[in-house]
Amino acid sequence: MAKAQKPPAVRKGYRKASMREAFDAISLALFEDWGRSLARRFELHHALARAGINEHPVIYASRVISYTILSAVITFIVGITLILTTSYGLLFEVITALVAGIIPLIVFAIGISYPSSVASSRKTMVENELPFFMAYASTMSKGGVSLDRIIERVSELKVFKAMREEAQRMVTNVKYFGMDPITAIDRVVYNHPSTKFRDVMLGYITTLKSGGDVVHYLETRTQELFASRMNELRMTTERLGSFLEVYIILGVIMSITIFVFFAVSGTLTAVQSGQGGGTPDLTLPALYNFIGLPAIGVMVLLMIHTSQPKTPVKRMVPYYVLLITLPIATLGFFVTLWTLGGGDLLLGHIGIAEAKSTMIALTVAILIAFIPPWVVHERELKGSKGLIRATADFLRDLAEVRKTGLSPEKCIISLTTRDYRNLTPIVGRAGAALSSGMSLEVSLRKILARIKEWFVIAIFRFLTDSIVVGGGSPDIIDALSRFTQNLAELEEETRRRLRAYVALPYFGTVLLAASPIIIINLLTQAAEVSPDELAPLILTLGAGVMVNAVIMGLVAGKVSETYLAAGFKHVVIMSLVAVITIMGTLIFMGL
Repeated sequence: MAKAQKPPAVRKGYRKASMREAFDAISLALFEDWGRSLARRFELHHALARAGINEHPVIYASRVISYTILSAVITFIVGITLILTTSYGLLFEVITALVAGIIPLIVFAIGISYPSSVASSRKTMVENELPFFMAYASTMSKGGVSLDRIIERVSELKVFKAMREEAQRMVTNVKYFGMDPITAIDRVVYNHPSTKFRDVMLGYITTLKSGGDVVHYLETRTQELFASRMNELRMTTERLGSFLEVYIILGVIMSITIFVFFAVSGTLTAVQSGQGGGTPDLTLPALYNFIGLPAIGVMVLLMIHTSQPKTPVKRMVPYYVLLITLPIATLGFFVTLWTLGGGDLLLGHIGIAEAKSTMIALTVAILIAFIPPWVVHERELKGSKGLIRATADFLRDLAEVRKTGLSPEKCIISLTTRDYRNLTPIVGRAGAALSSGMSLEVSLRKILARIKEWFVIAIFRFLTDSIVVGGGSPDIIDALSRFTQNLAELEEETRRRLRAYVALPYFGTVLLAASPIIIINLLTQAAEVSPDELAPLILTLGAGVMVNAVIMGLVAGKVSETYLAAGFKHVVIMSLVAVITIMGTLIFMGL
């Protein structure tokens, strides 16, 4: 009988697995002793367990050694080839040798630090979702649902991401390894990087074993976690304020000082030019404005991003639109530049007129690039303002109506006549779906598909499960209402605190736009130098201000609304502020 053939997809996956296993087998055969020593020295068994990576530490360490040696061999061959086949001088050879030596060290460092990085990410994501998981568990427990059943339910909920993965690990221990629920929970949390998650779950196990009130324990810990989350957000707000203050100091105050140096240096060079000297050197101003200062802004953006809480809902459409508008903006820059008579810039002639045309063309390009994604982002957020507060009001009314004895479905239908602001259309559609005979699960799933606010999606998911699984008693809905009220207060306080910091980047943009032109004009008048001779320097500094206005706008949006796309609005406004300030200063100075 002919041997049965495996499907193509299976064979492809098998080949991939076989190649990985073959590489690991070779690495283990060659470097097992080194791998064992490396795993013991860096405690990789503990790091891998905390990261949730199911690999043997010796195999992982042997693979890291193989990658390091391979990268060393490749970089050595490439480096020797470049040195022997090129003749750029001793400096190039030294830099090539340094790069060839650094790359294997970087590969080794990445391999060793990867488990710790994954563990840190696992900790952050779990702690972001933990208060909402506890609110869900507390609500369901009041309906008589056991925690192991709750965990099994969470393992299927798309509203969670990190907690769903932890729940899946627990369910796997029960279904595939035959553990009882308590042992399965203990096995997952024993080496977990989040002390909060570990303490909560171990406290639940202790309360259960001692015969305590599990529902009361879950409610108490939920309240504690929300209070802790409130304090963390306050500290996060203060930290964001510190980041912005540092950014303003480095990006504005320090920049003005450096601009004075550039202006004095350029003026002295222009004076020497009249006496047979050279033209102003724009290398340092260009490096600082187009590389140094934007790099500082990007670093601040990364620090803000790592400090802010994350949600599983991603809004990617504005970024896709930006990718489409960037080429159009580039074309718009050249068309505008040519229309305004700045075409001589492309031929190497730079005067005050060309500098003005270039900055106006840059502004037009920025507007073309960022206005469409700004509009798309605003459309995505349309109707989201105040949704959490409105949801809390709706749940409170639902709990009161439920006390009359009506079914949860009829309670929702009866509330469609009330005003819940931006939530009113959602409640109306839910009531219409229930009136037409749809189940609560199906109707809410269809309605929530249009909502981009993760907290509201989570709360309605909790409401649905509390009714379908937990019975939907008035006490359960009232408890969920209290949790939502705490969440609304948390969101409002965070936005109120962050809104005050948005003005700082605008202040910095105005100072950066006006100060270099004023300084250059005062120096040219004192040195009796024609402004056209310093037009290249004015253009370099002015264009740098426009580029950094984009970075500052993104920082302002990221701080105020936690989304980078929220900065598109500030980019547009800040670019207009910058170009108006630059042009106004030039006109005021008579340039």
